[in-house]
Amino acid sequence: MRLSRLASGRTAVWFSRPPSATTSLVAFLAPLGYCLVPYWLVAPAGAAAVLLGEAVLLRARRWRIALDAVETLLTLAVTGLVTARPAGLPSRAPSVTQVVLLLVAALLIVAIMRRSVHAPLIAEDLMEAACAAGFAFLVLRALRTGDVTWAFLAAFPAAVYYVDTRVLRTRETALSTAERLLQLPYVMAHRHAEAADLASFVGDLRKITRSGVLWLHTSLPAGDIWIKASAEGITRYQRRPEELAWLEGLPSRPHPYLVDEDALPGGWRAGVHFPLEAPGGRVAGYLLMGWTRITGLYLSFWVLSGVLGGAIRGTARALGAYWANTWAAHELEVERARLSAAIDHSDVAILVLGASGRVEVWNSAMAALTSIPADEALGRRSEDLFTLVCTDGSPVELADGLTGTPRLTTRDGRLLWVEVSCSAASGPGASELLTAVFVDKSARQQLDQMRHLLLASVHHELHGPLTTIRGHAQLLEPAVANEEDAESIGAILDSVEVMQHVIADLMLVIDGDPSAWPVAVAEDIEISGLLRRALQSAPSVASRTVVSTPSQVVVRGDPVRLRQCLVLVLRNAEKYAPEGKLTVETHQEAGHGVLTICDEGPGIPPGELLAALKPYYRSASTQDLPGSGLGLHIADLLMTSMHGRIDLGTAPSGGLKVELRLPLAPTDQDQDDEPQTGSTE
Repeated sequence: MRLSRLASGRTAVWFSRPPSATTSLVAFLAPLGYCLVPYWLVAPAGAAAVLLGEAVLLRARRWRIALDAVETLLTLAVTGLVTARPAGLPSRAPSVTQVVLLLVAALLIVAIMRRSVHAPLIAEDLMEAACAAGFAFLVLRALRTGDVTWAFLAAFPAAVYYVDTRVLRTRETALSTAERLLQLPYVMAHRHAEAADLASFVGDLRKITRSGVLWLHTSLPAGDIWIKASAEGITRYQRRPEELAWLEGLPSRPHPYLVDEDALPGGWRAGVHFPLEAPGGRVAGYLLMGWTRITGLYLSFWVLSGVLGGAIRGTARALGAYWANTWAAHELEVERARLSAAIDHSDVAILVLGASGRVEVWNSAMAALTSIPADEALGRRSEDLFTLVCTDGSPVELADGLTGTPRLTTRDGRLLWVEVSCSAASGPGASELLTAVFVDKSARQQLDQMRHLLLASVHHELHGPLTTIRGHAQLLEPAVANEEDAESIGAILDSVEVMQHVIADLMLVIDGDPSAWPVAVAEDIEISGLLRRALQSAPSVASRTVVSTPSQVVVRGDPVRLRQCLVLVLRNAEKYAPEGKLTVETHQEAGHGVLTICDEGPGIPPGELLAALKPYYRSASTQDLPGSGLGLHIADLLMTSMHGRIDLGTAPSGGLKVELRLPLAPTDQDQDDEPQTGSTE
């Protein structure tokens, strides 16, 4: 099988190559041979001449010599049998009929030995056949007459034949060389971007272009490389060699050009510089060809012009595209490595499913979540690794675009609550990949369950004792005659009422509707009376509080919620301003009743006043004091529920100023001024 492939390959090469100089000479002299000796002697003589000429002079390969000799033998024998024998040749004085048949014989020989079956080449075959037949006729005339003039005339068709075959050989050689050049980029396109591949490419290119030295310079992701190909071999350099220092004086041109003779290094007859143009006009490097033989100038023009020049330009452009593709692949690989590293080191569990539903990406967080390493998960289906079910127990699939908090069951039976978000690639040219992100919410789920249980326990355990306290306080209230003791019992009842509202708010949280908390009622509230009751709940603050209520202020709100806000603000002052007096004032402003509390404590910096209303806020100067930072935040929520607001500022003493604002209650005059609808009589 190997021998048959080798034979078929060599035969294809033989049929596609131009004829050698020896076979062209034999084809030219064959018509004269038919006139001098029998055709059966011309055929072996021609075959022997081919064997001798190609073996000694051309030093061709043995298989090529054998094929050319067999071709010559068969061509001359068949042509002689078909034309020379019926024409009565040999004859030193051929008739007109014999000359015509001799011309036909020459045409057949040229057509067969040149393998020219295309119509554009038939005219050239006819001209060469006419030259061969004319040369034979003139030589025979010179031999018959002894006139040297005819011999000189015979030199003319011989010269025409030589020039025509030489031009044809040059053109066909250029076409063959161009064809080989154009095949090199396609060969390189199927290879990996390695310097060794480029070295082999440069070596082949030097042989095809017949240059003495060929240099390639380009920049690959591994670094800049210079490759030199010559008769001695191929050498690679990581730095520019000293022998190319003369290139610094060369002009930078976007097109191939012949290097000036003055700029050539010693020993070079000619040189050609080919820039490697990448897509987008970028320069990827250069090809430098040099010739040291006398024919170097001719060969340099040969590679710059015609079909061969276009083929080399195409090769240079292909090398530029090869360079661009190599860098694009490198940048893509770098970006992929960065993305892979970011995904693998992410704290969020990530998996990617391909179009077949199998795992293509499984990062370390996903492996930790499921206790399945990546090498076991890759290439398998997600349902083989874990299962997902909704809160109602129905199974769900990632392919359905799942988004929510299902329950994940691992392969070893562990139950996890996870938050899942799936997204598929979209847009033109998007790949069929499904990305799923998992966040373990098991700890948060357990915390929510514990919080729910705690709130339910607090509601259950506090409701009974508060009812008992309220009942006993109500029983004692009519039996107490002392005014001071009566105020204490009133403070107890007020505190129980506030606590019952707080427990009712807890019920809303337990039921899962925190947006409805807190709930406030709307009643008319006389601020001075409510303030007096609130101070009874904080006796340590009441003793150093100065109250100023110049006029009666009635607002619209929830008396329990407002009293709760006041107690929170007073206790905040008790904690952060334990010394100094408190000033409480009431007034009306822009349709609102305003209750202002000022203390003489450290206050809050102006830049932190808004932050103080957020949960868990603690000023830097009060970090060592006990507290949770929720008092002012709860007061803000309560005021908002009553359509009011709380404003923070700086008191004249430098302490904290708190303003509680609620809408004023409508007066009787306001109600009388409302427009009446209906008919009057």
